[in-house]
This record gives sequence, C-alpha cells and structure tokens, in this order.
Amino acid sequence: MTFRTLVARSLLASVACAVSAAGLIAVGGATAQAASLPCNLGSNGSSASVTCYSGSHYTWRLVVDCLDTSNIQWPRTVYTITRDYHTGDGTDSATCSGNLKASARIEAK
Repeated sequence: MTFRTLVARSLLASVACAVSAAGLIAVGGATAQAASLPCNLGSNGSSASVTCYSGSHYTWRLVVDCLDTSNIQWPRTVYTITRDYHTGDGTDSATCSGNLKASARIEAK
C-alpha cells in the first residue's frame, strides 16, 4: 500500500466517523427536545397515553410501537401507531390489538 493510498483511506475513515457522529448528535438533539416537553407519557400492557400541559407551545404527537414479546430477549415491532400532531395542551392515547405490548414515545416538531 502506498503512502497516498494510506492517507486517502485515513481521510475517508475520518469523514465516515464525522458523519456518524453528526447523525448521533442530530438524533440526540431530537430526543432531548422531546424529553424536555412538559408531558406525562405512560404505557401499561397494550395501552399508551400522553398528556401535555402548562400552556405548552410545542407541536407533538404520540407514537406507539406494538411489540410481540413472545421471545422476551428479542421483542419484535409488529406495527406502529402514529397519532395526529397536537399543539399545546392535550391528551392522546392508543391501544395495540391482540396480545401486543405498547411501547410509547413522543415526537416533537
């Protein structure tokens, strides 16, 4: 391997790491924003709900992954319920069918 090839590969690896890190930062930023919403999020069995309060001006929605947990080590998302966006105060809920377990999250925009 020539010196030029070695430098080129090192540069490509550095760029790939930077792009990967930027992707993680973007994802982390979205998660931090959703985590700071004045909302109560909960799930119990097949049901999930969220209540946002205190005059929140955020636009948010409830997203629920319906999981097959028959193999507890490898739960599998069977389908995802995506509710409508809300702005400000509000409550929303969703229920998974059958014996599926609800795993809820809030998405903010």
